[in-house]
Amino acid sequence: MIAPTEEITYETFYGLNEKPFSLSSDLKFLYHSNAHDRVAQELLSAIRRHDAVVIITGDTGLGKTMLCRAVLEQLDHRTLTSFVTDPFVSIEDLVKTVLVDFGVISQADLASGRMAHAALADLTAALREFLQSLAALEAFAVVLIDEAQRLPADALEQVLLLSSTSGEQSLLQVVLVGQPRLVEMLNRAELRPLAQRASVREALEPLAEDEVAGYVLHRLAVASANARVEFDDAAFGRLNELSAGVPLVVNLLCDRALMIGYHASANGIGVSTINRAADDLDIRPPQTGAGRMLRLMLNALVLVVLMLAGAAAAAVVFRDRVTQTVGQWEALPTPPRPPPLRQPSPLKALPPPDAQQDSLPPGPRL
Repeated sequence: MIAPTEEITYETFYGLNEKPFSLSSDLKFLYHSNAHDRVAQELLSAIRRHDAVVIITGDTGLGKTMLCRAVLEQLDHRTLTSFVTDPFVSIEDLVKTVLVDFGVISQADLASGRMAHAALADLTAALREFLQSLAALEAFAVVLIDEAQRLPADALEQVLLLSSTSGEQSLLQVVLVGQPRLVEMLNRAELRPLAQRASVREALEPLAEDEVAGYVLHRLAVASANARVEFDDAAFGRLNELSAGVPLVVNLLCDRALMIGYHASANGIGVSTINRAADDLDIRPPQTGAGRMLRLMLNALVLVVLMLAGAAAAAVVFRDRVTQTVGQWEALPTPPRPPPLRQPSPLKALPPPDAQQDSLPPGPRL
């Protein structure tokens, strides 16, 4: 029995140990979709090959951060990692964070120690010295920069130099993770050398249509082995339509749907509950190319109808004036007919050249 002072939430109502659709990057909720496993395997292989630069892109909410954390968990102890998740205003800040993650300097050194006001050259020298020490240990370092599209262009230029810090031994790898516009940034002339060093470019795709149900059931099973809630097939179909396979949107809709179901004391989640959740969150199905074309055609049709309606209204308003004008046109006299054109006289045929010679008067000839 629940104590009177204990707050009842939908987790308690549905027999869940925790929120199954929270927005955290907890790896226990990781769902192995086909797209996720493909990109994760490519990233893991690139790191093990010690590729210099790797680029991973994907739209917001697809789970890029969770994917990266899962890959880093699979690396051995000889691979040191720095996972940079916050945007930076300068390359100095980035290098400082990397040095702290690698254990080269401490937070105290940055706050008031020798590295508090260090220049980029000093920071890079410290990083280079650390990387050279890894060679004897047969170790390797990986810097993974999340939300890389938020880095300033000059900081991205310095990332190229950062990836070259270890020299020919390839002791440092840089993984750039960001939204699709990261690729557009790297196509700039000043950043093209960095893009050319990228041996792997992978784009994370949304969940497939038949994976949305598996994703929801997986998270429910992780939250509780005895969950007392069921989503019907129509609800899964609607979730796919509204989310377009984006896990973040699925999480938002399911979390809200469970709250609605709890307040209605419903053990099942149907399509009506999903629709209510979408209305509460103001989530609409994304428009496809065909949908956008149909909307343009409808807009054009509405415009034509409005123009015709306007023309009809104008005809009613100015009916008397139009009638008067038409009457004036009809009262105009018929213009006279123009005189008939004269037919040209037929030309007289000329005689052949010999005949012309014969008809010449007598006289000296050349």
